[in-house]
Amino acid sequence: MKQTKLLFLLLQALPVLLLLAMPTQSMAQGQDANHKWNGNPISSVVDNHNEDMGTVYLYNVGTGKFLNTGSYWGTIAVGFKVGMTVHISYSGSHYKMRGPLATTEGNLIAFGRRKDTPGYKREMNYNNVYVDRGVDYDNTKTPNPYCNVDHHINGIINWDFTEVKAGSNTYYISFDNDEDQGYKGKRCLQMKSNGKNKTNKIEFPKSENVGNSNRFCQWKIITKKDLKDAFKATYASDEAPADATFLVYDQNFERGNTSVGKWVADGVTWMFEKPKAYQFKPDSKDYTYYVGNGAVSSNYYMAEYAGYTTANVRNVGNDTHANGKVSQAVTTIKKGWYKVSCNGFYNAVHGSNMVSSLFARVQGDYSSISNVSAPLNRFNHEFSYTKEDLLRLYDEDNLPTGSNPRVSPYANAGIQFEKGKYNNTILVYVPKDNAVLNIGIEITGSTKDLDWTSWDNFQLQYCGNNDMVLDEGQTSLEYLEKQGISPINAYTLILKRTMKPGLWSSITLPVALTAGQFKTAFGDYAKLAHLKGQDANIPTRIDFESVDLTEDDDIVIYPEQLYIMQSTRAANVVTGNYEKLLTDHTKLTVAAPYFTINNVSLPKMPNEIFKETPKWTTTEAGNIQFCGTQINQTSPIVPAQSYVLGANNGKWYYTKTALPIKGFRCWIATNANGTSPAKPLTFAVDGKVEGDVTAIQGLEQDTRKPHTNAAVYNLHGQKVASDASNLNSLPAGIYIVNNKKILVK
Repeated sequence: MKQTKLLFLLLQALPVLLLLAMPTQSMAQGQDANHKWNGNPISSVVDNHNEDMGTVYLYNVGTGKFLNTGSYWGTIAVGFKVGMTVHISYSGSHYKMRGPLATTEGNLIAFGRRKDTPGYKREMNYNNVYVDRGVDYDNTKTPNPYCNVDHHINGIINWDFTEVKAGSNTYYISFDNDEDQGYKGKRCLQMKSNGKNKTNKIEFPKSENVGNSNRFCQWKIITKKDLKDAFKATYASDEAPADATFLVYDQNFERGNTSVGKWVADGVTWMFEKPKAYQFKPDSKDYTYYVGNGAVSSNYYMAEYAGYTTANVRNVGNDTHANGKVSQAVTTIKKGWYKVSCNGFYNAVHGSNMVSSLFARVQGDYSSISNVSAPLNRFNHEFSYTKEDLLRLYDEDNLPTGSNPRVSPYANAGIQFEKGKYNNTILVYVPKDNAVLNIGIEITGSTKDLDWTSWDNFQLQYCGNNDMVLDEGQTSLEYLEKQGISPINAYTLILKRTMKPGLWSSITLPVALTAGQFKTAFGDYAKLAHLKGQDANIPTRIDFESVDLTEDDDIVIYPEQLYIMQSTRAANVVTGNYEKLLTDHTKLTVAAPYFTINNVSLPKMPNEIFKETPKWTTTEAGNIQFCGTQINQTSPIVPAQSYVLGANNGKWYYTKTALPIKGFRCWIATNANGTSPAKPLTFAVDGKVEGDVTAIQGLEQDTRKPHTNAAVYNLHGQKVASDASNLNSLPAGIYIVNNKKILVK
């Protein structure tokens, strides 16, 4: 979804554009105890020259989204989680609304009729609410057969606000349409419920058909002051962070946005194709930084794909300027944790060492928690592209109905982002009020043509100033008790749990995580599974079942439950130590690497050890029981004849002796007796065997020198040598030393 300016006409200078996003759960002065927006009376905001009270956002009660712009030309009103700024004035009988855009067509929000546009043959040009109307339409210069006067205002700019119930601060917003080309009469603004779609269409039911139960026609007026009041040090456990996106200029890289210069390019090069329209030049290898959708003219390709403009750095034969960064200096409001996110990916072609990262760095502070970066998601090749595609100028011939249909890589990337793909998030700590935070994208190592990085939709959220530490190395729960954690508050979690991306690890936590939190911390393509039990058809196989990670708000990790997981992202803090002052005035220190996860609560103090109900099997392993620990167990608590996931290779190991185990890990205990079975169990996730202790795919070729006094066993558990120094004298094959598989060639 884009807030793109009118592409059909030249642009006038715009005032600074501020955008706002505010989840419905967040609590502020303008909200009640149930975390719903209270709204404000229209009388308090009309013609108000105080920026905090006169700058408002229209919030739809039914969908929980804000009025914004997007769709064709980028100037049609839609619903989105990010709202556009609106200023409301009163003319004596009706209200007028001014949005964030100003073009030669005007700067008022209006319903556009068929008679209001020279493009009356295309439905995209009428019967919508536009944010750039309000000037004279000269029918003598641009004849329109649906217009019977020489001059008129190019849209219905008069609006009525009718309170749903006295004192409710909730309104119906309506207009009167005198044209019979659709939606004639008094019509209300209604935001359509679009399910999982990111944007919502605006509809116009007749006023007499709108009842008080239709919440999709009900609107609340939210002020900028409400947004600022949402910034606080402590959030309740059922609250979302305060959205600070309104502090970021041109957060979604609109085509033609006058504030695009707030994003400063360093190392990469760019040029305006049309400076007055703020349109970037894509068709030269000399310019590596490009914002747009591939078109530079006000053609219908631009109209069709106006909602899919993206920011890009591409290597099209200019290695010298294919590396660098694009960043913006954001002045924050309060000290504490900030969540920085964007949609974005990078594609390093074969032979390239390019890595592109999302970063957030506090000016003047060099601590690791205030200087954070993480690689963007890698491109998953949903579409292909060529050098010619990156350098092409796109026009109407490239529309789906044109003579040469094709979608630019830039618009294709925007389409993927619109679907919610390629989410990237980092957490950064701002140590003082009003500090400047540099956020952006950095590209390094690009040496090949077709290296490409694309991103969009930067968002900033304030998460408060409370933290919670979970450390795998702590040997008791005392460190957790001394943190003074309240079960009703939310915290930024510092999670010390060592794991390797791409390998299976066990996981148990004393806190709950949603799918969104899990994917943010461990990667969009991370996996999570829980123990199901013995396979119905293969008795020696134990099945795990994937946890559905589709819905971001669904809880996927429950406190003190046991799972296995496979991350695709390394810990987001990789250097330095994190210190937390405890209630007894001692300090808890955690060394990087560690993960940071926002909006986490601790419902109660956990038990040190948790065990699931045993599951029956028909194998010699007998019953199996999934067990886990929340602390570092330095004594050998994992029984012999158990199964554990190896830290080095993510494969299952069968324990011959009792073992210690670090915190936030699990094991599968059995009631088998005697030595290791010749045919131990295998383990599968959704029917796919992920490895076992005897299969060749479970091999770990350990290059470390084994202890010379360690015995050597074959895969049948038979001792074949007294110490590892005799390995090289054995026939080629796979042997077990210190519970590790060693390949002898």
